Amino acid sequence: APAPAREPEPGEPIDAVVTVGVCMLVEFMMAPPGAEEPQQLRAFWPEAGVPHPEPVPDVVALHDFLFRLFALCMFTPECGVIAFMLVLRLLSYHPHLRVTPRNCKRLLLCATMVAQKYWDDTPLRNVDFAVAFGRVQPRERPLSVARVNAMECVFLGALGFDLYVPADQYAACVDELVAVVRHHRADDARLPRLLRAHAAFLEGPDAARFPWISPSNISRVTRKAAPRGPDS
Repeated sequence: APAPAREPEPGEPIDAVVTVGVCMLVEFMMAPPGAEEPQQLRAFWPEAGVPHPEPVPDVVALHDFLFRLFALCMFTPECGVIAFMLVLRLLSYHPHLRVTPRNCKRLLLCATMVAQKYWDDTPLRNVDFAVAFGRVQPRERPLSVARVNAMECVFLGALGFDLYVPADQYAACVDELVAVVRHHRADDARLPRLLRAHAAFLEGPDAARFPWISPSNISRVTRKAAPRGPDS
């Protein structure tokens, strides 16, 4: 049986810790400013085919994006982990691709949409994520449903529709995300603030909107049936 996921610090919901861990690793993976943009991911640019420069989002900006998306769309927290794993899988299948300031938010949105369709019992529609992007990022160029559809086609095609996530790999990913936050929290003043804000939301009045969330919710996924593959 897979080893249980690492426990977060006392009083910190593991959902919050894992989200911060995802943001830290995406920030670490980000290509430096001026790096060549992979043309295969131009569907994820603000304007498809037009490479305008964009500021590099740090862990605070990434957390703000993913946290607002989660709060608005109300998907289960497992979706965030699966989405991150699918992005890693995409990059491992196509080493010439990279996460850049221009594509990262739309890439994370698309990965979350695919993960939510795959994992949650009541998936949202593409139009829901198009609307959500506009509300989460009101200063960004809006996304049309046709654009979201195109992003999904590129993402799934690049993965070869390989969406299966074994339970042991999921647990290992959660362990790694928690370990990254635990290792860096003492020397990065941003992390405690993000964790407190996220925990306050999960434990405050809005918690009633998320009855499936508890401090150990993500850990329990290893005791559920493994997600089904496309051909199962």
